[in-house]
Amino acid sequence: MKTKDYVLDYLEQNKGTYVSGSKIAEELGLSRNAVWKSINVLKNEGFQIKSKTNNGYCLLEESDKLTTSGVAHGLNPTFKNLPLYLFETIDSTNKYAKELAIDGIPNRTVVLANEQTNGRGRYGKTFESPADTGVYISLILKPSEFQAFNYSLLTLYTAVSIRRTIFRLTGKELGIKWVNDLFLGDRKICGILTEAITNIENQEFQWLIIGIGLNVSTESTDFSDDVKNIAGSLFMDEEPTVSRNELVAGIINDLLSGLNELNEEQLIAEYDRHLLWKNQQVTVYQGNSQSQGFVRGINQQGHLLVETETGDLKALLSGDVSIKR
Repeated sequence: MKTKDYVLDYLEQNKGTYVSGSKIAEELGLSRNAVWKSINVLKNEGFQIKSKTNNGYCLLEESDKLTTSGVAHGLNPTFKNLPLYLFETIDSTNKYAKELAIDGIPNRTVVLANEQTNGRGRYGKTFESPADTGVYISLILKPSEFQAFNYSLLTLYTAVSIRRTIFRLTGKELGIKWVNDLFLGDRKICGILTEAITNIENQEFQWLIIGIGLNVSTESTDFSDDVKNIAGSLFMDEEPTVSRNELVAGIINDLLSGLNELNEEQLIAEYDRHLLWKNQQVTVYQGNSQSQGFVRGINQQGHLLVETETGDLKALLSGDVSIKR
């Protein structure tokens, strides 16, 4: 790490508190001039740092710059040393995560970005990822993390886990649109893309990638005309009550902690409780065909149960189906 990174890490650990330059220098083994230079560099990079004579430096509580040290500060002790890759701008965190996995990166490596220029959703759709207003995360996992857990439920588990995190940190209740979207009210604020790297010879999963895109403070004007009427954010038109670093740390903590206590029956029940549009009519798109039906819930395999116009109950697989209300 560079000198400024050590200084930033120290400020993150004392966020909201003034610390003298001499104390920072002493504890980090730096000169006061090196601390002063680092502070100026960080200010120029957009960090909200206040300087006060006789008091020192303070990283403001409302500072919302995404940083590895800020995320690490909020991680549970068990996860403090997770490899974290942070990019100011990247095409796709999932794409980079897959490249890292192929190169043999350690399990539980996390890729973060402040902005994606080619964020992806299901079926190759674009997930718009504006700078400075969202968090874009990819978590690399070994299949051994799941033991007897059904991999096909990974997207459902991620949706339930993120929903829990958001409620715990903000008190906001999110709904889940089958299979991979989270809504606040009638607007989508989070998308999930789970992908696998498979051994061609034995068809076994080698790596699993969980991709998460969460709009935190994105305004409608930040989105393209194609999505501005359906996309929203956690704190649209209001002051955020939690930083992006805290949200990332919370999501990672809850996702990884929950892997040790997975219960498929409880997972299905919780997902079903928060499923959007239950008993409402939807249009089902499957390939080039479409039909009408009523959402009745999900089954134990995570398939969406839709009652057709003829009264039949049909179980839909996520691989080739999408729905709209």
